[in-house]
Amino acid sequence: MFLFKKKFHLVIVCTANRTRSAYFAGYLKNYLRKYRPEALKRLKITSAGTKAVDGGRVNDVVALIARNNGFNLREHKADPITPALIKKADLILTMEQVHKDHILKRYPESEEKVFRLMEYGWQGEDTVGSLDVPDPTGRNADDFKAFIETAHAEADRLLHELVHREII
Repeated sequence: MFLFKKKFHLVIVCTANRTRSAYFAGYLKNYLRKYRPEALKRLKITSAGTKAVDGGRVNDVVALIARNNGFNLREHKADPITPALIKKADLILTMEQVHKDHILKRYPESEEKVFRLMEYGWQGEDTVGSLDVPDPTGRNADDFKAFIETAHAEADRLLHELVHREII
């Protein structure tokens, strides 16, 4: 008899699922494909938005940045948070406290698995808003650069944490 272990389902959440969560999920998948392909056998990565319009296109600036970083987001379609997604998720990482609050208000049963990205596994102190990932949408190039730097650093930290917890 064969035993099939369920993949660990990681959901990344922002507001519209067109910039931050789309980029972060795409970057994680690309990184794992390149450097730890075996991890993708145990990890499913999806993204969604608290106010996403189903099927919305990825932000053009983020699509260009993704392409410059070796992966494609042009096929990405925004997905809203749904009860089914919340139920299937093993871990939900939000970009901001407002996203976490939104999920917990509607799905209080998910409390044990919802964290802001930057607070998951974090050992430091949190000052108000310090663990939020700011939205660069509609802002200048420096804001996008800061977001990308944060996303890459947090991806490294998150992957280390997932290895430490023996998830991947």
